[in-house]
Amino acid sequence: EEINIEISKVVDFPYTNAVKPKGPFGLWGKATWEHMPSRKIVTHRHDKALPTNKITTTKYTCLTFLPKNLIEQFSKLANVYFLIIGLLQIFPAISTSNGVPTIFFPLSVVILISAVKDLYEDLKRKKSDAEENNSKVECLVGDVWKTKRWAEVLVGEIIRVNRDEYFPADILVLATSEPKGLCYIETKNLDGETNLKHKYAHKDIRDDFRNNDACHLAKSIFEYEGPNPYLYQFQGSITNSKGEKIPLDNNNFILRGSSLRNSEWVIGVVAYSGPHSKIMLNSVKARAKRSKIEKMMNQCIITIFIVQIILCIFSALYYNAWYQQNRDDIPYLEIDQNGTTENSASYILLVRYGNWMLIFTNFVPISLMMSLEMVRFLQAGLISLDKEMTTGDLRTIIQSSNLNEEIGQIQYIFSDKTGTLTKNLMEFKKISIGGISYGENKDMSPADLKALPAVENVDFEDSQFFADMKDSQNSDKIMKTLQHIALCHTIICEEKNGVRNYNASSPDELALVNWAKFSGCEYLGINEKNEMALKIKDQVEYFLLLNVLEFTSARKRMSVIVKSLESAQIFLLCKGADSILLERMNTESPDFAVTNKNLEDYANIGLRTLLLAERVIPEEEYKAWAKRYNEASTAIKNREKLVEDLQEEIEKDMELVGATAIEDKLQDEVGETIATLKETGIKVWVLTGDKIETAINIALSCKLFDTTLEKIIIDGKTQEDVKESMRKADIMHQVCIEEHKKFALVVSGVALIYLMRDDVLSRQLVEIGDLSNSVIACRVSPKQKQEVVSLVRKHKPDVTTLAIGDGANDVNMIIAAHVGIGIKGVEGHQASRASDYAFGEFRHLRRLLLCHGRESYRKNTKLILYNFFKNMILVLPQFWWAFNNALSGISLYDSFVLQFFNLFYTSLPIIVFALLDKEYDERVLVKNPQLYIQGMKGNLFKKRIFWVWVMWGAVQACAIAYLCVFAININFVVSDGFTQDIYMLGLVIFSFDVPVSNFKVLLFSNTHSVRSLGINAISSLFYIINIPVFSAISSIAYYKFVSEFFSIPGLYIGLVIVIGATTIIDKGVTELIEFTNVKAVKKKFPAIVRDLNIRAEEPQERLINARSSPTSSTETKNLRHH
Repeated sequence: EEINIEISKVVDFPYTNAVKPKGPFGLWGKATWEHMPSRKIVTHRHDKALPTNKITTTKYTCLTFLPKNLIEQFSKLANVYFLIIGLLQIFPAISTSNGVPTIFFPLSVVILISAVKDLYEDLKRKKSDAEENNSKVECLVGDVWKTKRWAEVLVGEIIRVNRDEYFPADILVLATSEPKGLCYIETKNLDGETNLKHKYAHKDIRDDFRNNDACHLAKSIFEYEGPNPYLYQFQGSITNSKGEKIPLDNNNFILRGSSLRNSEWVIGVVAYSGPHSKIMLNSVKARAKRSKIEKMMNQCIITIFIVQIILCIFSALYYNAWYQQNRDDIPYLEIDQNGTTENSASYILLVRYGNWMLIFTNFVPISLMMSLEMVRFLQAGLISLDKEMTTGDLRTIIQSSNLNEEIGQIQYIFSDKTGTLTKNLMEFKKISIGGISYGENKDMSPADLKALPAVENVDFEDSQFFADMKDSQNSDKIMKTLQHIALCHTIICEEKNGVRNYNASSPDELALVNWAKFSGCEYLGINEKNEMALKIKDQVEYFLLLNVLEFTSARKRMSVIVKSLESAQIFLLCKGADSILLERMNTESPDFAVTNKNLEDYANIGLRTLLLAERVIPEEEYKAWAKRYNEASTAIKNREKLVEDLQEEIEKDMELVGATAIEDKLQDEVGETIATLKETGIKVWVLTGDKIETAINIALSCKLFDTTLEKIIIDGKTQEDVKESMRKADIMHQVCIEEHKKFALVVSGVALIYLMRDDVLSRQLVEIGDLSNSVIACRVSPKQKQEVVSLVRKHKPDVTTLAIGDGANDVNMIIAAHVGIGIKGVEGHQASRASDYAFGEFRHLRRLLLCHGRESYRKNTKLILYNFFKNMILVLPQFWWAFNNALSGISLYDSFVLQFFNLFYTSLPIIVFALLDKEYDERVLVKNPQLYIQGMKGNLFKKRIFWVWVMWGAVQACAIAYLCVFAININFVVSDGFTQDIYMLGLVIFSFDVPVSNFKVLLFSNTHSVRSLGINAISSLFYIINIPVFSAISSIAYYKFVSEFFSIPGLYIGLVIVIGATTIIDKGVTELIEFTNVKAVKKKFPAIVRDLNIRAEEPQERLINARSSPTSSTETKNLRHH
């Protein structure tokens, strides 16, 4: 009882883990994870002040949907513009719609469609949240296990997760079903990796939680860091029943979303719940990325709005001047000549300005963004359904369809190597032991190989190795090396049906341990006493595992400290990159020079190399170090820095053991893909962790480099070395340019560190890289990958960049680029989740850019330009005609039917064009990468081109207006002989605007089908059908002569004249522009034009046949035009 009272005093402290929201009533928002304190809880005592385990990923609730969505909709400048126009339409003095805000109808349609899309996406998130929140887990209530919903779980609660179930929250492992406290988890839902990872309950606490009663009675104090998004870091400590403070790290910690495998159950205490769990803190909202043409489109909208203001001011001034001059001659207007307001110049200017502002409303196309978003969404669906970009069952995933046209303008590609260009499936090839390189020969017979253990990931058939292992001066070194490889790893060994399987987190480790087994040194696993067992020559040897100094991208090495139970010696076994280990080794070894030469030879043929080293640690030195290391491991603050310093301290004065070489094979068609992309003029930069020699040889094998290129290398160990190397590189690249030689740039990670610090040198690096044929950066860290992308974007702000990678170390690089591509590979799915587009193999990048990217750019630019063009045709006839009535601000159109023009009458043909039109067959696009240049140069959407479309629309609007006024209106009379009024003239002009706009789509289309022609005709017919419908339901004067409208022959004659005139002029100007472009292209790119003509004219080279494309003659002409 006294002991229980003392325990109660110790653990009965008030919780202070929660952070109160700031401000009155918490109105200033919740604290971010950076401001949350470290936590201290007692097991089986809940902290109810912290959030429950319920998660919410939705943007809206029932109460917030309407206000939040409206705020979001009106954050778009175009919607605000049309809202203001609608409010102006209410004022009778300036309204052209009798005070009715007719613009609100199309604006409501646009907002409604966007709102429905947002609601649909949010409902999907809500459904997903509900499924997860309602999942079940066993929780300890009193001294019995009861089932609870995930959403009800609290921090401090003890839970039990059974085999194949998912963990509902981030937990500290207290006990497992395995005798030694191990458990195996799969993190596929978090990072895509299917390799099992082991976690364990610390041996000094698992007895306190061995059963229900023990869990109920145990009152352990758990101290740990506050919530943070670092998935692979955890620092904490727990005080057990003996009063001992036990250090805890990531090996004792399991994340929400992981699943339990190969273990019956795990008991743990909840550390982070719901929104504070690491996976939720890592959930990033969709990044808002905008393409180049969307940014330029917004500039065009602003420009056209300025033009609108100028025209309104001009029209108001023109009318005011006319009125002041003719006010005594216009009594028929019934204006009060004595009225001061109506005759005031300022009043007249203001009213007429308002009139024209409303008449010119559609200068800004209201349906543009809606059409563009719809087209992008459907284009993304077509990309996803492309069977040519499918790997097995894995289709292309599009997460940012608003970048479809951006992938048609790529100028720089930054690529990871391992797993992106290569398969990330390793094969052991060679090893250097005692200065001798084994694996050079392949002279073993099938019978010899059959006598050895059957393993995967090994391609080693050198009989000399096995002969030397049995009897030679090198045999002891060979056995030491095998022992090193079989012990220095973190592989999990499990047996199923008498078969021993290895689960490795790294394919390199799997290849190494399999080779050790293949060579007669088999790793059998680790027992509950933490003893690693090796089977060597039918004898089992045991080594006590003392410490694992794990691999990180910063350390670039991993070590284990083991104690031989036979000799009682303590060994540090280390493997890692030679650039890292050389600084920590004794280089006076007699084998060092030869081994270093072997390493260079391995790298020269493109193999991945590792250096092996060891150190015998005196027991007293180890005990002193281990004590400090355990203290550092339990520190709550600065634990990572303290641990790193102690790891550096012990990993020194090591002796050489050997060097290994592993092959990572290239993916299919990598060389062809890179060569094709380079033909377009795209700059390809490969960023890799390999050493320079390995990287250069991989570059040669994947056609990034070729043997004709001069190689300029920037390297150095100090800032002065790097500056001198850069100076030489600058001289060499200038010599290459003067001598018309192509060159490639190679830069090391160490050099990049110094180059990034100097703005002048970094700019110089980008300039040399821009002039080079291709670039490869070696020994770079994940952070440096991101810095390289940001560096290019900083010094070349006008280029479009693309980054492609497959692992978590590529995420920063992918996010930094304009377009991010993720490869769903062996290293997991972090890269694909952070990307804008994701697929299974690098080779799909060629088709994505050259086919889908190029065509999306071409068609989406046409869609944008066409929307401005057709609105010029709609709006400007009123301006041209208004010179007949002194620009008095009278609208020719009915304001209601006017809103249908963009929404229904002219929207579908351009959407069908943007989805179905093909300039060339896709195989021609892939085979002729030069056709991609138009997007890289931005040739289809420039300010000059924009103004050509706008001015051309203005000219055609003038033609439509005056052909109607002077040709058709003369014979446009009613039965009593009077000419039709202004409303009928407006109806005729509007009736010509619709077919002329739709016919324009047919003119610039490359392919025509029943669907495209049918949609075009239906859109115009829909308007014709609407006229009598509106006439029947409306009392507006606009429709009162509809019955006579269709009976006048002049209407049809005028329609033929207008369409004929605009088409002839349109086609003539287009042909003239094309003829001029052909001459320019032939002069600048004669070889390309000749190649395209040859491909177009030779039937055996044609990739388009009559069956696949009925417009092959048109495509031949287009090829020649290019």
